[in-house]
Amino acid sequence: MEAPAIAEDPYFPIYISSDEDDGISFIGPSYNPEAIQIQEAILLSIDSSRAPSAIASSSSPSGPSSAGTSGESAHESPPDRKGKRKLSSEEDDPSDSRKRRKRNRFKCTICMEKVQVSEQFLVSHCAHAFCKSCVGRYVAAKVSENVELIGCPDPECAEGFVEIGPCRDIIPQELFDRWSVALCELALGNQKYYCPFKDCSALLIKDNDGTVKIRETECPHCHRLFCARCRVPWHDGIKCKELRKLGDDEKGEVDLMFKKLADKKKWQRCPSCKVYVSRIAGCLLMKCRCKQYFCYHCAAPMKKDLHYCRNCKR
Repeated sequence: MEAPAIAEDPYFPIYISSDEDDGISFIGPSYNPEAIQIQEAILLSIDSSRAPSAIASSSSPSGPSSAGTSGESAHESPPDRKGKRKLSSEEDDPSDSRKRRKRNRFKCTICMEKVQVSEQFLVSHCAHAFCKSCVGRYVAAKVSENVELIGCPDPECAEGFVEIGPCRDIIPQELFDRWSVALCELALGNQKYYCPFKDCSALLIKDNDGTVKIRETECPHCHRLFCARCRVPWHDGIKCKELRKLGDDEKGEVDLMFKKLADKKKWQRCPSCKVYVSRIAGCLLMKCRCKQYFCYHCAAPMKKDLHYCRNCKR
């Protein structure tokens, strides 16, 4: 049998790939057993390590691609659309990672620690910044000292101040509420006052312009009456001027009721021991149990041998 007769047959072409195709060789379809044997012989002469079973599987068009991928390393990432492989995290430059971490941290000038930028607290109206932990302790101490306007933690800064809003989550809620009330009272100025009853002490706001003089008013919280001028419980029948002469321990409800009764009965009060006395008969010269002599009409001190008051001319 002559080999050229088979080569001229168009139904039995032989395809051999070049070296640029990863050394893969394959043949086209054949329908003659003799031609297949000849093709196997030719391929074995080219690559003696290729087995006939590999030749049979290489006849499929998908053979070259599968053979090519099997030789790749398992840990390599697949190429992208442009044929480039993406570097893994281990292949990143460690110096770039360190630079990124440094950019995301800053140094607090109070505790001198480097913290994340997310923990940074910016002070208003100045360029100072501290960590939230240090500012929280600083603000809590100032609120405990009843300081309403809290300045910058930097002692040399005279312009910056700490606003209350960003401090809600860095100080205890009790101190935050206390600070809020203090700032509210500071803003009200002279327009604020408090209920005189100690078991109430509600914050009240003056709602008139001063053109109308009000004495008796009612607390909107405890609904008890008090004097708007003296800012004390209502003293019915006693003038504000007389009330101011009384001691702090004489302005109670019972004390004021007794004072009202004494004025009605025209009882007089000793200028020395402040006890009330009642005259039954005699002149205006009175002698108290504390041995103080005084005028029963005006309560001015007198001498025991003088029965004439130089103060009221009686």
